[in-house]
Amino acid sequence: MGILNWGILAVLVLPMPFFLGLIPVKYMNSLQRTPAMAYACGWFVSFSVFESVAVPFILFEKSFSILVAVYTVLIVLLTLYSVWSGRGVLRELAGRIKNIRRMPFYVIMGWLLVFLLIGGQMLYAVLYEYYDGDDAYYIATAVLTDTFDTMYLRDAYTGYIYDLDVRHAFSPTPIYQAWLSRLSGIAPAAVAHTALAAVWLMFLYCVCGQIGNRLFPFSRNSQRDKSRYRPVFMLLIALWLAFGNISLYTAETFVMTRTWQGKGLMAGAVLPALFLCLVYLAGDKVSKGMWMLFVCVIVSAVFATSIAFMLIPTIVGVAAVLIAIRQRSLRRGVFMCLCCIPCLLLGGCYLLMR
Repeated sequence: MGILNWGILAVLVLPMPFFLGLIPVKYMNSLQRTPAMAYACGWFVSFSVFESVAVPFILFEKSFSILVAVYTVLIVLLTLYSVWSGRGVLRELAGRIKNIRRMPFYVIMGWLLVFLLIGGQMLYAVLYEYYDGDDAYYIATAVLTDTFDTMYLRDAYTGYIYDLDVRHAFSPTPIYQAWLSRLSGIAPAAVAHTALAAVWLMFLYCVCGQIGNRLFPFSRNSQRDKSRYRPVFMLLIALWLAFGNISLYTAETFVMTRTWQGKGLMAGAVLPALFLCLVYLAGDKVSKGMWMLFVCVIVSAVFATSIAFMLIPTIVGVAAVLIAIRQRSLRRGVFMCLCCIPCLLLGGCYLLMR
């Protein structure tokens, strides 16, 4: 029975996000269309859909079981549609994997070193679990949600019934982990510390890898081809994260020791993904898929932490002004600001509920 439970959880956190990511990747250009981009996009699609579905149920104090049923049906249908509509993209991604053999030997060895280092960090995250003080809220909330079938209606520290916790109601990261626990039958603490500690670490490295693809693009001209520097970039990122624990509050510490918490997810994956989107949005041509990812990242920021209400519109607003000036296109800046509407609406609801 335990093998079946872990198998279900593995399906939910490995192939399902990858297939979900085919929706935006289908509308991206060839540079952006990679297996790692599909996997990263899938998580942001999953987070944004969960945020859109879960918040109304939480605010109206509905049972967790109803949310589980609605979201599960919706995400399964979305995954099936993604597989059907992106079957051509799957063939292209498989072809990209086969092209690895054409890389120079030293580049292949560089990637092997990167994968070994990242795999070692993932293994370390599982074998040497770090129990942060905030687990008293995050993990306890997931346990209470799954046990009592309520969402943010019980005190995480005592278990007593109390009024809706509006402060955290708009950022349902623990509720999402409770959903994974309910479907797989694995305890929320094991879902967070064992599965997500490793999987979300791989997820954020996928995001960093796409930043590397953009900074070091491929060119058919061997003298201008910078793609061979990508493993060096990833190696530096991995080493930076591994030795960035100079205090309890650095982004590197959050990434390596509390990835399963909303703040760690924000620091490790959402903000780098936002940077990735802004770099592409500053280009001459922007694919439809990148606009889709941009919206999903903004909504996912609220999913991770309520600080996104202030932080994300500020970052996007400043970037929109700079990009509009650079591209001499007011339209580009306006579209970027319009993508913040879901975040601003959620922020408005938060202020009304306070």
